[in-house]
Parts: sequence; C-alpha cells; structure tokens
Amino acid sequence: MYRVLLLLCAGLSLSTCDITVLLNSGIPLICLPDNAPVLADPTYTWSFTSKHTQQQHMLEEKGKILNLRNINSTQEGQYKCVQDGYKEEDRMRLSRTFTIRVEEPPRYQEWQVVKEVAGNDVKLPCRVTEFFSSGNTENPHVVWKRQTENGVMLLKPDKNTDDKEKENKTLQRIFWNSPGEQDWDIKISQTTEEDAGMYYCVITNTSTSNTLSVELEVAAPPPPPCFGYTGPWEDCEEQDSRSGKAILQDSLRDFSVSVYAELKGSKPQTNLIFSPISIAVALYNLLLGARGETRTQLESALRIPAEFSCVHSETKKLQQVIKDTLRMASAIFYSPERQLGEAFVNQSKEFYDVVPEKLTNDSNQNVILINQWVAKKTNKKITELIDYLDDTTSFILLNAVYFNGKWKTVFESTDKRENFIKFSGEVIEVQTLYSSKYNLQMGYSKKLQAEVGKFPLTGKNSLYILVPRTTSEESFALMEDNINKHSIEVMVSEMNKMPAQTAEVILPKIKLTVDTQLEDLLRNLGLSDLFSNPNLCGIFPEEAKSFISDARHSAFLSLTEKGVEAAAATTISFSRSFSSFAALQPFILILWSDEAGAPLFMGRIINPINP
Repeated sequence: MYRVLLLLCAGLSLSTCDITVLLNSGIPLICLPDNAPVLADPTYTWSFTSKHTQQQHMLEEKGKILNLRNINSTQEGQYKCVQDGYKEEDRMRLSRTFTIRVEEPPRYQEWQVVKEVAGNDVKLPCRVTEFFSSGNTENPHVVWKRQTENGVMLLKPDKNTDDKEKENKTLQRIFWNSPGEQDWDIKISQTTEEDAGMYYCVITNTSTSNTLSVELEVAAPPPPPCFGYTGPWEDCEEQDSRSGKAILQDSLRDFSVSVYAELKGSKPQTNLIFSPISIAVALYNLLLGARGETRTQLESALRIPAEFSCVHSETKKLQQVIKDTLRMASAIFYSPERQLGEAFVNQSKEFYDVVPEKLTNDSNQNVILINQWVAKKTNKKITELIDYLDDTTSFILLNAVYFNGKWKTVFESTDKRENFIKFSGEVIEVQTLYSSKYNLQMGYSKKLQAEVGKFPLTGKNSLYILVPRTTSEESFALMEDNINKHSIEVMVSEMNKMPAQTAEVILPKIKLTVDTQLEDLLRNLGLSDLFSNPNLCGIFPEEAKSFISDARHSAFLSLTEKGVEAAAATTISFSRSFSSFAALQPFILILWSDEAGAPLFMGRIINPINP
C-alpha cells in the first residue's frame, strides 16, 4: 500500500481537506477533527461528487470513518461528510469536505552498486550485451559520465593499456577495460575515497538512447593487521588485595593440576612426567607478544587473572628465588627473514633473559642447533627434543629446566630387589632404594584417598609420593581424579604439620624420559587459536597470520641413591610419601618447591624403568 503524499485541511467553517494519494493506495477519511464540537446522538452521511462526471451520489457508509481502498482515477473528486446531532436542545449539523486527487506513483530507479577498498583497482560495468541481445546489430556510441558537485562531467577513458606508457601518464587513472568491441566497461586504478559517487554509461545509436547507472562505494583502506597491537607489555600495577607473588603461585598450582588432568588421559596406563613450570614459563614468554583474544585465551589457560600486568615481573623474581634449586633457561630462534617486534625483543631480555638468535638456512643444522642448546641446559639429560624441523618453521620458543636434588636422608647402598605389582596383577622385579631408618613425614590424605610420603630434599624442596590404598586401576584412577588445586594445597599443608618419623622405606629406582606433543594439550586448554588464527602482533608487528605449527615437551626424571634428578624442555613434576613406606605399585610423584609454592615436576609411575 502506498502512502499519502499530501494532506492539507482547512478550518471547521466551510472546511475542506485537499488530499493527493498514489494510484492503488488507500486512505481513511475521518469525518471531523478531534477539536470539533461534540454533538449528542450523532449520525453520519457521506456523499461523493465525481471529478470527471460532476454527478453526486450518496454512499452507504454511515460511520465516522470512510475507508478508501485501491484508489483509482474514477474515485477522484469530493467526499462530503455530514454529522447530525444535538447541542443541548438544539439540533446541529457539522460537515467537512475532502478533495481527492490521484497521481501515478513515481517510477523506480535501478542502478548497480560496486564496492571497493581505497588503493585497489576497480571495474565499472556497462552491460552493452543487453543492447545487442535485443536484436540491434548497430554498433552504439558509448560514453561515460560522472555526477559531481558541479553537475555531470564527461569522462575520457584511455584506451592505452601498456604499463610503461601508463607510468608516464601519472594523472590518467581511468581506462577502458578492453580495447575489443562490445566491451565498454572501464577501470579506475588506485581508487581513492574521492572517486565514490554515481557514474553513467550512456549508450546511443541513431534510434535509441539508454543510460546505465553505476554507484561506486569506496571504503577507507583497513588499518594494518596489527594496528594498535604492537606496543610493549604494560607496566606492573600494584595489586589491590593480594601480592603479585601470591597470585603467580596460585596460578602455577592451578595450571599444574589442569595440565595433569589433560595429560593423564591422553596416554592411559603409561608413565608420565612433565614440568608445569617449564611449560608455563614458555607460555608466559609467548604471552608477552600476544594481543586481543589470544592474550585473553592464554591468560585463561594459564589460570592468570585477566589483565594481571605483573605476571612477567613476578616470574622474573621467581626465577631468581629458585635459581639455586632449578636451572631454568629460555631461548628464541627465528628466521632472519622475519622481523621481530622491538618491544618483544627488549622485554624478553628484561624478564626472561632471552636474546633471540637467528636460524640458519639449513633445516638439519637448525635441528642440531636446538638440540645442542637443550642438551646443554638440561645437563645432557635431554639430548633430542626435536628430530625434524619443517623448512617453513621461522620462530621457535624454548624453555628448559634442570633439577638435581639430594636426599636429606641417605638411602643405604644395596642391590635389594623387590616385586612391583602392576594394574593387571603382573609382578615384575625391580631394583629399589632402601632405608631401614628413613626420616620423613607421612600420612593419609582423605581428599586424595592416598597414602602420602614427603621426602625432604636439599634446598626448600620435597618429593611427595602418593600411593593409592589398593593396587587396582580403579583405586589409582580415583586418586588421580581427586587431584586438583585445593586437594594439593591441603596435602602440602597437612604434610607440613605432620611430625617427622623414622620408617622403613622402599622406592623403585627410576630413570625415565617422556616426550609429549603439546598441541592437543594446548587445544584442550582453550588455545586452539594458537594453531589457526592467533594475534601475536607483539612478536610479529608486520604479520597478522603467524601461527604455531608445533609444540613439544620432553622431561627426564631419575630416583637413585644420590637423590632426585630431573630435567625438562617445557615440562612439570610432582611427588609423594608414607610409614614403613613402600611404593611398589603404580604411584604419583610431585616434586614441590616451597620457594615457588608450586610443583616443579609432576608425573606418575605405572611401570618402573630401571637404569
């Protein structure tokens, strides 16, 4: 239904309303306006006088409103409404006359819209094919015009498309699309926002003329992909309620158990050893260059409060505190063809003591270079972190840790062998560490449903060993499922309150290396964007599409008479303890640092591997 175009109503006395409506539209005619006098017992009569015949006839409508629908030219004329009624005891009449005129609706206008980004070339089409398809064989004359503030301007496209000659015509940016016949499209090179507007392709011959309209919309060029994301990590701000140290320690504990929860099911009934602090610090270094949603995802995965600006400065302090206990090193290798962000390079040096090193052009040599670095930082306990490097790999971020703690109570020198019971009930003979009088703290954790032994090590470190109450796989799985941040914190607190006692201790000797692909772990922690569409603009300010192609972690652990030795390249570990304490069945271990307030290593022994 079309809308009324014009409505002009005069006052009450000799009142008229002049109304112009569109053909086939409709309109309600209301007999009297709201401000008319109110008559009692009103009745209404309507009459119509045709504009074309001047004949008047009464209408059947007896109400206050006359609805006209699908109006055509025969309905042009005057419509008069008369209201009869009483004003007190006097009989009164009120009337209003409507003059209706009918107009043809305006024709619609159609044009094509072409959208382009400033700086790109754009083609404006002129569909002359429609001219020829109508049976017209005469070649038309075609010109292009443009609407400007000063009127319509004739364009003069250049037919020359030779690139060298184009370069000499610096002011010419409009060209015919092709010199061939029946192709009257034009091209505008290097469009600007000023090129936006209406363009007209005018097609004429001796008998006809046709104009095709094209509207060009030119959007501003998008900002660089990393616009606004290349600045340095913000300065550390004071925390409102908790110290930055407490926040970092709490995050590390939470992250450690979340990693264990993800890894435990990836390879069931297998040995596991990893260093959460190594994985975390590698991701902290990556976090330095993460921006936008990628930063948010990393903070969430690392269990760091949103916008915790002190994570890097607190990590630097932590590394200083535990340096005598845990040797930790980070490294960055990158392709010389890539440009790293200056702020990222400077802050990596400031917080993680990392000076990026350039890779060579030889993939095999790069494998040797990386493995030699890892071997050096892990006291040669991990000698092959990677065996292959793709030619497209252009950025590698590494973290390696090495721990060598001595027992505070020395195990007796013995070749004692004991039976270790596996989940299946199979019994295997293993070499053991034995002491008839070992000084340790031990007890039963209700939250973990496990016997726990705390073995003190040099420095402020302890090895916790958690043994389920039975040798069944179900009992072990229940203990694993009970591991969370709260239960570990309670276990550490309870063991610290336990009095030390002397007990017979039997532990299997262990020398264990476990390699872990981290991609599935990181994806399950909510970091899938790292492998598809990360925002790492802090690291690569000129490139928005840089993603992680590989993530690996390798960890080493040994339990010998000398003590606990562990190493990792992006890794984590935990330990356990008990009275007449024997770990001759699958158990969990946590290597704990009181200085870090978090695990350094964490794992499980399902099948001991003897040295």
